[in-house]
Amino acid sequence: MKKLFLIFFVFLILRADVVNDSNINVLDALNIEDSFLLNPTLQKQYKEYAYRKKRYFLNILENGYDILPIIRKRIQKSNIPPELIAVAMAESYFMLDAKSDKRARGLWQFMPKTAKRFGLRIDSYVDERLDPIKSTQAAIDYLKYLHDYFGKWYLAILAYNAGEARVVEAVVRAKVDKLCNIEGEKCQNDPDIKKYRKIIKEYQQKGSRAYLPLYKLYKKLSHIHITLDDLLRYQPGLKRQYLPKETRKYIIKILAMSFLFNNDEFLKYSNSYILNSGVTPSFDKVTVPGGTSLFYVARLLHMSYKELREHNLHLKNSFTPPYKYYIYIPYKKIAYFKKHFNYKKRYIYTYKVKKGDSLLKIAKKFGISIRILRDYNRFGRYLRVGQKIVVPLNSRFIKYKVRNGDSLAGIARRFGISYKKIMRLNDMKSTVIRVGQILKIPQRY
Repeated sequence: MKKLFLIFFVFLILRADVVNDSNINVLDALNIEDSFLLNPTLQKQYKEYAYRKKRYFLNILENGYDILPIIRKRIQKSNIPPELIAVAMAESYFMLDAKSDKRARGLWQFMPKTAKRFGLRIDSYVDERLDPIKSTQAAIDYLKYLHDYFGKWYLAILAYNAGEARVVEAVVRAKVDKLCNIEGEKCQNDPDIKKYRKIIKEYQQKGSRAYLPLYKLYKKLSHIHITLDDLLRYQPGLKRQYLPKETRKYIIKILAMSFLFNNDEFLKYSNSYILNSGVTPSFDKVTVPGGTSLFYVARLLHMSYKELREHNLHLKNSFTPPYKYYIYIPYKKIAYFKKHFNYKKRYIYTYKVKKGDSLLKIAKKFGISIRILRDYNRFGRYLRVGQKIVVPLNSRFIKYKVRNGDSLAGIARRFGISYKKIMRLNDMKSTVIRVGQILKIPQRY
């Protein structure tokens, strides 16, 4: 009897660790019933982060120390639950350059198609999924869209991971099964239930081609109430559960992380300085001309290129795109930058090193200094024949002097452009050229 009492007493203590007002508020904010606090998988995950994996969880928060001010500020302005910060926490562990084997990138792990859909630019020069500010705004817009679609924040979170269609299917299946349970034995012969199950099966077989009937059924069954527990319930014998295993783990992870992230007492006795994250941002945005070198900016601001690069992971190169763009620099250096920055727009040209080339020869050929060449390239001790180097130009074209044996088509191939573009830029009526003639060659970008 004493043993049973002891077990029951320990159970109450462990449960009380999870069941508190702060955690109930998190569930309420995400439209989840308070009873979900008793979910054994959630309790296990919570205790794992709070005790066995405490250092692991705190490391995640430390990763996000510099970017948490940005996320908090954006979320606060958008009027979405602050608990959704945990989505970024679970997606990337607050690592700005996180990537998955499914081509998702960045803080919020956007796939290319979804990223472009919500305003993030991805081209030869930039990948804004790695921009913490822009990607956070895109994630907020996406989560708002999902909330409008489903009407509940926890469903929006599930859809962020599994996709809208997969969550619609899960909700429909759970509601049809609930209807069947209510009817009991009558369910087997109910024509409506049979029709509903046929719609579900056709969607599973045909995918997006059969989505519309499934979505109409989703709307039709809106009056039937189900809970998160219902959607996460394991169904023995079924290969395709309501939700994928990854998504079931995902929502549990987000809730457990959110519980601890909102627990000031936990943070105070663990890493109290994390509580100060969110006071002021450590870096800010400045607009710069096209082709601005990060090496130049780092030298101007008396900081290392590596440090500056860490704040500008969205740039694919050591320079900005050939169009007007922006970079992030330390907040405390903004005034100095605005006073001393003086940089002309540069157009980027890729040059292939030829036999006999030297930095001085290449610099003279394009009318620039060796210092500027070094601002855009990391050179070894020697140049290699065939090596590609970045050449920043002052205009959209370079000048080329026609040599013996040249043809317009051959020159166009050499520079990787259409001969018609050369003709248009030089007001040529025919393809005939002469030795010594100076041609303007359009620069590709």
